[in-house]
Amino acid sequence: MEEVKLYCAGACLGRVALRPQGGRTEVRASMEDPGDGLYRASLVGERGALSLGVLEPEGTGRLGLLRRPYSRDIQALGPPVRGEAHCSFSFQKDPWQAAEHPGLLFESPFLRTRLEGVPRAWRREREGLLLLAIPLEEGGPFPLEALFCLARVERVAGQLCAVFAFRGEEPEAPVL
Repeated sequence: MEEVKLYCAGACLGRVALRPQGGRTEVRASMEDPGDGLYRASLVGERGALSLGVLEPEGTGRLGLLRRPYSRDIQALGPPVRGEAHCSFSFQKDPWQAAEHPGLLFESPFLRTRLEGVPRAWRREREGLLLLAIPLEEGGPFPLEALFCLARVERVAGQLCAVFAFRGEEPEAPVL
């Protein structure tokens, strides 16, 4: 049996266990329940990722799932690296709020200048971080280009966005 860590929002909250059983592999994922939504899990290998599905309540404060995909599909991923869980539906009414003038969120001239021309954005605060989602425009420049390696891409309010995390005025590494 092989195990990898299961990450959610940048923190290790559980494990994914893999047990080969001939032509199939038993994949069992389990993690702490953040309690704020429905979570989907994926197994990430060196060559790709495989969606495992929705984690379900299993006991007090835990989420889990059991799947038996074909072993060839697991092997196609390459060696397993980690598991990932993402909130696919939030129980919060609207975790993102419109940020009409995102540059005004910062005192830094660098950030104010670069955010000056951004017509719309969304913000959310989580665990001491300010998350700022800036829409990606097809054919347009990447927002906050100097910080592109610190962004993650996700959908916010139906729009594909670059999401940046800031602790005060300082950008942080992407939050998974």
